Amino acid sequence: MNNIYIQQIIINYNQFLMYEQELPSNLDDFPNYNLKQSTESEKVVVDDDQKKKAAYQFMQSLEKNLRTKISSPQQRVQTLAVSLELYDTIFNKIYCNTLYKDTLFPLAESLEEAFNDEFDSITKLLFNESCYRHAFQSVQQQFNLQTSIESWQNYQLLFAALQQKQNIDLPLPPSWIWDILDEYVYQFYVSSRWRKLLKNDEITQVKNIQDYWNLEEILKTLEAFYSQRNSAVQNTFQYLAYYSYLATAKLQVMSGNFNAAYTMLSQIQHSELIIYSKSGGAYQSLFSYAGFCFLLNKEYKKANLTLTLIVNYFNKYKQLYTKSYQYDSLIKQHEKILALLAVTSIFYPELEDNIITLLKESRNKLFEKYEKILKYDQQLIGEVFLQSCPKIINTIKNIKEFQTEQELNPNETIIEVKDKLLKEILEAKRINDVEQVLSLYNQITFEHFNKLLPQKYVQLYIDRNSVALNENSFESTILSKFWQKSKLLEIEIKNNIIHVKEVQVNQRDFINQLAQMNASLEKNIQELSKNL
Repeated sequence: MNNIYIQQIIINYNQFLMYEQELPSNLDDFPNYNLKQSTESEKVVVDDDQKKKAAYQFMQSLEKNLRTKISSPQQRVQTLAVSLELYDTIFNKIYCNTLYKDTLFPLAESLEEAFNDEFDSITKLLFNESCYRHAFQSVQQQFNLQTSIESWQNYQLLFAALQQKQNIDLPLPPSWIWDILDEYVYQFYVSSRWRKLLKNDEITQVKNIQDYWNLEEILKTLEAFYSQRNSAVQNTFQYLAYYSYLATAKLQVMSGNFNAAYTMLSQIQHSELIIYSKSGGAYQSLFSYAGFCFLLNKEYKKANLTLTLIVNYFNKYKQLYTKSYQYDSLIKQHEKILALLAVTSIFYPELEDNIITLLKESRNKLFEKYEKILKYDQQLIGEVFLQSCPKIINTIKNIKEFQTEQELNPNETIIEVKDKLLKEILEAKRINDVEQVLSLYNQITFEHFNKLLPQKYVQLYIDRNSVALNENSFESTILSKFWQKSKLLEIEIKNNIIHVKEVQVNQRDFINQLAQMNASLEKNIQELSKNL
């Protein structure tokens, strides 16, 4: 058989394995496959004029690439690769870490004036968004009201411009699009947290502000994008639409609207995962926020599985993100999700062996914390939960509230969530104790069991372990592919006697998967053989 056909069989077989055994993705989408080593110098430039010239030249390159008329799929791939190098490597990895490590970038308007040039509005807005992001994340140690106002106004103009260009396939890589939306939500968080710390002169200024970060306006902006989702089309605007949907779910969690977030995330289906997988940050957010919503909704087995899926996925592919400036932040988020999974294990104590290994190898000594979590150390559990859960805050609902309600405690909601979770630990311990008691018996009467634990916990134990998936898209199309029977004790109640069955290692699912893979491989061989 021709080597080309053999290689194609192997590729198809590997793709089948990837899609059947783990969360879907394309290898070509990982940074290490599409980020080339930039020829841009990483040498620190100390001369202000040279630094400003470098920023100006970046804008020239960005505008040239954005103006490229895409006439073929191959050209689109090449143009996106240039955009990714400009954004990820040159701006974020080199300029932010060297040229402008401790200083603010000059905004686009000042560069136009300095070099007597003009740029397209979309180029200026995209550049300024990155500049404000650098200011928020790296430069300004204290909140700056004026920077926050300017950034808010820039976002509003940027999103309006992107709406107008929805029929033009701008060459913006998915990771850049997600970063814009993720930063949009993050800066809203920072702005909402800050209002408690207003100074007298700022309070006076706030009362005169007519346009500022607020939940109502942000939800409208994001909905204008995500209401136009269409998975049949994959262009820049569609990534903006799908990522806006995820950003909205993230925003709802942040604002304490957990049911709204749960409803949104439950509507995401397996066929859409490939869209979210094109940004490592988006993929992590999708599963970590879904897992968190399951945890708050007391659907502990689903929370466990959802968090486990993304932890295993990222652990397998993390080395394919090393060329990206985002690598460190993705690793930090990976550790946070792993810590949240450790907390979740109190309520559903079934962790895979490789998860235990990851806890032992973690940067933050998570295994030591996990061992204390297993001993129901409430103070530590509370600390780990606050460190690992999504950002939650009393957000600014609207402009009127912003101008009048400066005394709101921004941390009130997250404290309430933590306290509620800690109150559920005692019941979780009692349910877990059921297994410790029953593991000593083949059968036991309720009368005898009641002397050890209240009998209601037997049914709670059964209900927790035998929970079924719902019919929503997330559970029926995603979790169903990985859902397995609990490996915890199997219990049956007959005539007031609790019967404990030996847990059988069910190999049927594994055998079925092997049969599917073999059938697929044989089919590929038959089809490719026709071409010989």
